Amino acid sequence: MRLLILIVLFSTSNSYAQVSYEFIEALPPETSSVSFVDLPYFGVYKADSSAITFEFNSTGVFTRNLIIQSISRKTIRESSQFEVRGNYLFGIAENDSLPCVLEDENYYFGIVRRDTIIGSTSKNQLKKINASTYMLNFIENGSYTPCLIQFDGSALSIRYFDYATDTQIFSKIKSQQSKIEEQMTYVYLLPNLKEWKKINQAQLFGESKVFQKQAK
Repeated sequence: MRLLILIVLFSTSNSYAQVSYEFIEALPPETSSVSFVDLPYFGVYKADSSAITFEFNSTGVFTRNLIIQSISRKTIRESSQFEVRGNYLFGIAENDSLPCVLEDENYYFGIVRRDTIIGSTSKNQLKKINASTYMLNFIENGSYTPCLIQFDGSALSIRYFDYATDTQIFSKIKSQQSKIEEQMTYVYLLPNLKEWKKINQAQLFGESKVFQKQAK
């Protein structure tokens, strides 16, 4: 599963097919995975420009996303399960109500979806790079795409995997496998630590998206 949020693979074009780069093993090479970030970074992080909220605690890494749904006035009238009192809808959330808004013949409400990124049965991997920086590796179909996360005081910055369409930054990685499917070339990379350190990280990740830690 890739973040809702969030992980977009940019492709490289040539005269025959587009190219997508992925990694056979989680990054960085020869670095052990961890189950959670350090204690000072535990908390919930939000950004006004993003619908996704990040949560870090002793059980792993999670995302929260508000999903907007609707239910018709007719359904509410004809079912004993649902009831609207003022601006609150009962019957969706167990033993609780949800704020709702009536528009035309539908009531709209939001449900928070919580996804596990690191922890439980997730096969994604988290690796610590230094005191404040981690690499989050998302797995899909047996290969990984990296995401760089960094803590700075109460701020969390996230840089997603990105590269120029004409990139050559992976050319010196000796261990590569490729396959072509429906005009798409998939290149699977297995860099050693020496090769990894030679890659210009600024060219490997996009611009930072900044989230702020929320007060408890």
